[in-house]
Amino acid sequence: MANRLQWPERRFVAVAYGLWGLGLVGVCGLQRFYNRKPLSGTLWLLTFGLCGIGQLVDLFLIPELTNQANQPLLLEQALAKLDGLGPAGSARLPLDRQLLALARRSGPAGFTLNDALLELALPAETPRERVREELERLLHDHLLDVGNDERGRVVYREP
Repeated sequence: MANRLQWPERRFVAVAYGLWGLGLVGVCGLQRFYNRKPLSGTLWLLTFGLCGIGQLVDLFLIPELTNQANQPLLLEQALAKLDGLGPAGSARLPLDRQLLALARRSGPAGFTLNDALLELALPAETPRERVREELERLLHDHLLDVGNDERGRVVYREP
């Protein structure tokens, strides 16, 4: 999809530590700029790493800062893989896996039988009763819970 943000490169902990080391010679905050934190990077640069205290704290925070900087890129890659699958890729998943994935996506609100019929990648000849049977089996195996939403509809959700 063209409207998604592009995160051109992955960040590495070793590079961030190298930039942190430049703070020892007075250029503080470069590790924050590198890890996509320009506001705090500017603050570190102008205050000499918050008088050295922030720079010292960053010594322990760099792995997490790098992780956070890489999250949008990793999410983008995961979404690209899912986009590449498309409906045909989803159809390769067994029905029970598709239902469990729908339950996870739906969260606490859950999903109805109609939601399942509309969202699942089912072959056209699959009868609705097959979906009902699979839901019952997942309920029996305690992989799904059943309840009612505020409108009284039967909804399925993760236990």
